[in-house]
Amino acid sequence: MMGRRATVSALIFAGLAALALLVSLRQWRARGEPPAIPTAPPFTPWPTPPAATAFDFPLLPAHAYGPYIPGTSGPLAVDTRYGAQNPALGDRDNCFRDAAGHPAPFSQLYHAGLDLFALDAGGQVVWGWAAHQPVHAVADGVVVFTLETAADGVIIVEHFLPDGPPVYSVYWHVEDMQVQPGQPVARGQVLAVVLDQGANSHLHWEMRTFRDGSNLFPPDSAGAACNGHTAGVAYTWDDDPARAHPDFYGYLDPAAFVESRPGESPQSVE
Repeated sequence: MMGRRATVSALIFAGLAALALLVSLRQWRARGEPPAIPTAPPFTPWPTPPAATAFDFPLLPAHAYGPYIPGTSGPLAVDTRYGAQNPALGDRDNCFRDAAGHPAPFSQLYHAGLDLFALDAGGQVVWGWAAHQPVHAVADGVVVFTLETAADGVIIVEHFLPDGPPVYSVYWHVEDMQVQPGQPVARGQVLAVVLDQGANSHLHWEMRTFRDGSNLFPPDSAGAACNGHTAGVAYTWDDDPARAHPDFYGYLDPAAFVESRPGESPQSVE
């Protein structure tokens, strides 16, 4: 008799525990935690993907995401468009050094990509809303580099063009990666999700005409010990103003490049 009561008690306890877990999961989803992302396709090395003939934006729909533009998408003085300088970031040190070995302040750096934040219907940045949003491949290609740490992640995809040398798309501040080096990807395929950085959650996106940055700066460049050897540093700078802008080093304006090679119907590939 005692054994039967113990069994019934155990079943009741297990049922209550399962119910509590279900309620907890529903509350977790209601708080806006990461959505379920599609299962990654099987890994298949693909050394020669087809030429990329159409490009889309990495966060979709494209009109719901954009850079922080002073006076347009918010009141701050920081500008996260391609090629912008940000005096508001001040004289904080970073890895760039001038010819005399002194640190170049952030206020003198040029932004080498495009930071995509979530925007509301009026085009204003909505802080934090980009967190956990799916990051899509901008075109057909093959993954050539990934780096995922406990705090951040970078993905680089190579795209062969029918009318020129390859270009590389770079996705920085991502997590939950769904791909690995050597894997083919299709335009719109989910690569990862945007890293949750709180209010500052955004995707740093670059388009490059080089791969890993090893030859980005000439040997006599003041930035050779910094961005020239670090994937995804996101800025350029040089003692010589004629060489300081990211255009000089092989970066491309991401939005302008995609708009010049549009896809027929931007949509994610699940």
